[in-house]
Amino acid sequence: MDEQGEVTRREFLKTATTATAVLVLPRLSEGASQPGVASSNSTVNYGIIGTGTEGCSLLRALTRISGAQCVATCDIYPPNQKKGIETAGSNPQLYEDYRRLLDRKDIDAVLIATPLHLHASMLLDTLSAGKHVFVEKSMFFKEEEEIPIRKAAAAHPKQVVQIGLQRRSDALYQCAIDMIRAGAVGKVMFVRAQWHRNSDWRRPVHDPKYERLINWRMYREYSGGLMAELASHQIDVANWAIGAEPLSVVGTGGIDYWKDGRETCDNAQTIFEYPGGQKLVWSSILCNAHYDFNEQIMGDRGTIEITLGKGLFYTEHVAKVSQGATKESWWAGATVTELAKQQGLPIFPETVPPNEGFFGREHRYARAWLMRHGYKTIPENDAWYEELTNFIASVQDSKPVACGLDQGIADARAVIYGNRAIDTGRKVFWPKTIG
Repeated sequence: MDEQGEVTRREFLKTATTATAVLVLPRLSEGASQPGVASSNSTVNYGIIGTGTEGCSLLRALTRISGAQCVATCDIYPPNQKKGIETAGSNPQLYEDYRRLLDRKDIDAVLIATPLHLHASMLLDTLSAGKHVFVEKSMFFKEEEEIPIRKAAAAHPKQVVQIGLQRRSDALYQCAIDMIRAGAVGKVMFVRAQWHRNSDWRRPVHDPKYERLINWRMYREYSGGLMAELASHQIDVANWAIGAEPLSVVGTGGIDYWKDGRETCDNAQTIFEYPGGQKLVWSSILCNAHYDFNEQIMGDRGTIEITLGKGLFYTEHVAKVSQGATKESWWAGATVTELAKQQGLPIFPETVPPNEGFFGREHRYARAWLMRHGYKTIPENDAWYEELTNFIASVQDSKPVACGLDQGIADARAVIYGNRAIDTGRKVFWPKTIG
């Protein structure tokens, strides 16, 4: 790209400021907009705002889904503009101002994959324009953005709102939650999650004037840091497994390793407390990648250890309950061996150990339970494909979304309060009346 074709930092900030300054409350008072004119056939015409790394990940998944066509892309950074058009592969119209994209009547749905500080204003404008919307996590950046979003969604009840928390659409996680609901781990009391890396979390910048544009995650004006970009996924898993959102959070963190001018933490640790006394302990560091990332969901009968692509179930030792009865295995009748406790039984086991034995038998019991509940094999498609398949089906056929408004709000709230606890060094409580 030559110098004339690039966006300066000043132009970027001007564009971002204009986008966030759009007045939303007066537009809400105008009443619900009519949905845009749908395409003439069953194909969902969509536009995407933001074609950086995450936006192009969404586009790659969407190109594999029948019944969806990218007709417009929007980005303010020329390299991303080019990448978005190439990834879409459908010769979409390019825009630099997302509001011109929203003006198109032939667009049914819009995906938002921009820096976090733009999510709320773009979501509100998209709903006001009569479009269905998929917005990446976190759903919003500031606490005061929640109420306008709730009002907008209520004013446009026929429009789909889906949040990009992929684990809600992943068959492995869905299976794990079904196991939990069936009593596999007993009473869930503790979740431990971590996302550890040994890197600076930076993206290369060839010209310093593009630093804040490219590495927006490092700056508080645009980003919620590690809590928003990483913890949000794992908080959502804990909320899902426990069946509630937290009541309070304490936290710590800092810029203790990467002294490079960043404003968001290079490490963060939080403890969330839930209504039933359950706890989520979450950790992220950028100086060591051992055991990188997963979630461990622990109950009084077992533990599920899970991440994208892999899940293991560990049983607990047989214990006596207060009434004197023995706690049974979740797949009634299986003998719990020490090997199962130590190695774990795979979720979606493809094969059973060749030696029958107790461990092989436990695999058979577990596999039989999974097959009875419709989980027959390792899923072929990744979570991004599944969440977007769900979104397109929701637009076409009113299928329930995998991750909707309430889940997105609960997740964004936890990110905001987690950061507040880290920043203040104080315990932060959820409002007594929420929702």
